[in-house]
Amino acid sequence: MPQPRDVDIFTHMVTFVRIVETGSLSAAARALRLSVPGVSRQLSTLEHELGATLVKRSTRRLHITEAGQSWYTQSVRILTDVEAARLAINGGSAVRGLLTISAPISLGMAHVVPRIPAILSRHHGLHIDLRLEDHFVDPITAGVDVVIRAGVAPPESAALVAQPLLNFYRVVVASPSYLRMRGEPHNAAALTQHECLVQLGGTGPLSSWHLVCRGKEEIIQVRGALRISAPLAIREAAIAGLGIAFLPEWLVATDLTDKRLRRLLPSHISPQIAAWALYRTELRRSARVGAFVDEVQAQ
Repeated sequence: MPQPRDVDIFTHMVTFVRIVETGSLSAAARALRLSVPGVSRQLSTLEHELGATLVKRSTRRLHITEAGQSWYTQSVRILTDVEAARLAINGGSAVRGLLTISAPISLGMAHVVPRIPAILSRHHGLHIDLRLEDHFVDPITAGVDVVIRAGVAPPESAALVAQPLLNFYRVVVASPSYLRMRGEPHNAAALTQHECLVQLGGTGPLSSWHLVCRGKEEIIQVRGALRISAPLAIREAAIAGLGIAFLPEWLVATDLTDKRLRRLLPSHISPQIAAWALYRTELRRSARVGAFVDEVQAQ
């Protein structure tokens, strides 16, 4: 039977893994919703218990010692095995607990929200916190289990797993009312003479539109009076006739069918865009994460 000290070491193991993966005591404290002194005490207690220095502290950064790196590797393995053991109870069918997901607003509304009813109907012990947010979220420091992002390569980090969810393209669209007023561009270069709806990204306006036509790529610098961060809002602005938009094909498919929007430059698309699910290494065998990723990939 586990003794109180064994339980403490397990808790401290979880804390130490987060310290290594976030790179600081303060970031680990935020991710674990603990105080910095509390995290520091856990680290000191763990080092005393193991009889080894795991972290060398300086005013600027933490340095993980050789003993600390070894303990981190073993801790990740143990935490993964514990998650697998939890899953094995009830024949591997129980998916329980809270799953916190962060997804971009438009992608989340189109590809995550519609899957939630099926996930919850299959797994009655599962609870989901879905955060729809277009700013970058770090899956290690933000206290979330799964971060969904698209359009950028996943970070190269041994602390993270990146699992592909879907691939898609962007297409150029405009409303019939805009085209009646301004005419239709007949080549990519003509987009520079039109009012374009520019997306605001985390680093500024995404005013360079990458278009591929028969294997040849063109980069067009567009401009417009209206710039918006969320593709869903750009879609609404395009339908209202405020400009030409460059949007994911899944976002405008129904609008094209119903003729609220028209596809422009039909031989041009964006390079293929990938959407990823990012989660911490210790959640590799998490039943909650696995159930969610499998459901989204199945669509």
